[in-house]
Amino acid sequence: MPKHENVKNSYDVIIIGAGISGLACAKTLHDAGKNVCVLEAKQRIGGRLHSVLDQQDVLDLGASWIHGIEHNPIWDITQNNKIETYVYNYVNSDYFFDGSRAFTDEQKQQFLNAVHFIENELAQYPNHCAADALRLILNKLNVDVSAFHLDELRTMLEAYFQKIANDPFATELEYLSAQYPQLEGYFAGDEVIFPQGYTQILDCISNGLDIQLSTQVEQITLLKDTVQVRTTTGEIFIAKQIVLSVSLGMLKQEKIQFIPSLPEAHLAAISKLGFGSFNKVFFELNESLNLQQDIDVNSFFYYVNEQWLNLLDLSKIYNKPMYLMLFGGKSSEFIDRSTDVEVWHFIYQNLKLALPNLPSQPEKMVVTRWGADEHCFGAFSFPTTGHSELWVNTLNEPVSNRIFFTGEHCSVQYAGTVHGAYLNGVEKANKLLARDTVFES
Repeated sequence: MPKHENVKNSYDVIIIGAGISGLACAKTLHDAGKNVCVLEAKQRIGGRLHSVLDQQDVLDLGASWIHGIEHNPIWDITQNNKIETYVYNYVNSDYFFDGSRAFTDEQKQQFLNAVHFIENELAQYPNHCAADALRLILNKLNVDVSAFHLDELRTMLEAYFQKIANDPFATELEYLSAQYPQLEGYFAGDEVIFPQGYTQILDCISNGLDIQLSTQVEQITLLKDTVQVRTTTGEIFIAKQIVLSVSLGMLKQEKIQFIPSLPEAHLAAISKLGFGSFNKVFFELNESLNLQQDIDVNSFFYYVNEQWLNLLDLSKIYNKPMYLMLFGGKSSEFIDRSTDVEVWHFIYQNLKLALPNLPSQPEKMVVTRWGADEHCFGAFSFPTTGHSELWVNTLNEPVSNRIFFTGEHCSVQYAGTVHGAYLNGVEKANKLLARDTVFES
């Protein structure tokens, strides 16, 4: 780049953010022979993939699951690199209500039939929020529910769908599009997790890359032929193109200044797409809760205080009484701003109604707070009421052929997933490589 020969930090492409989409993009460009630099604000790579060693336990504080292994590129990476995985299909669950009373087989089947009926009917209300659509459908529930009192069942179903809005969509029913069943981009096949941590995937795709950690970008300036990137320390980087792999939360918070401002269409897309808080609470107990009556069931739903709580039993993975709870939406936002003591008090006060043998204190507890993370401001995107692919497609269009966006929020099919982020990163790199003028000096 002759005009910037005196600039030390001059590259073909700069990737901002070392999450999996940014790393996938950088790796693809690097392997094609391009001069690429990745700038990462944190002191580690991975973004919302974050495995930590807690004493002898590896805990995934961010993403945990490969959502379906058939044709999933993340699964392919595990196989090519002999990474250990563990099948954990938590679709098969046991359900309890009225304290610790389990659904009978008949009740469980009728409850799930009602859930499936509702999810199919939601397609009739594409422009509604899920909360309004659900209330309309509950008034015309057309399945056998003879094992329940109808009013009681309706209340439980409304709470169950609120739980779905929380997990896996990180929001509340009132903000979630009724289209959501068509927008959950999972692959077919088993769901698996990583006993030694998801970040093993990052090691495979970050090898050989120029990654500068603790480098926070504050300003991006579009020049005539290049893009200038300024960090919070005043350091300047120059590139022909840049790819922003920061979270949608970062874009919503406007933590990076664009000169000139982003086009109105991009700003509107950033505003309209949803981005929610989602948190995990791992806790170890001194004795097992002995939940598993069925060897294939490791997920347990408890209906207490007019809400469903989901408890995942990880004891077989860690060889000790280890449990995980997942929270999204308002309950996750509560965790973002609460202490560990307050979080456990909330869990204990609710779960003890269903699990009388739950000890008053855990042996240890690890709590995430992604909504309070100043480099994320949440966990992942979700489809808001009136969701349109046009919003996502807009973010997939470059600004002046120089500024590109990538991430799970840029995936039409697989938003909110690791494979969606990865595939979008590769797609962006290939789009750059396909443009004949991209790397001309």
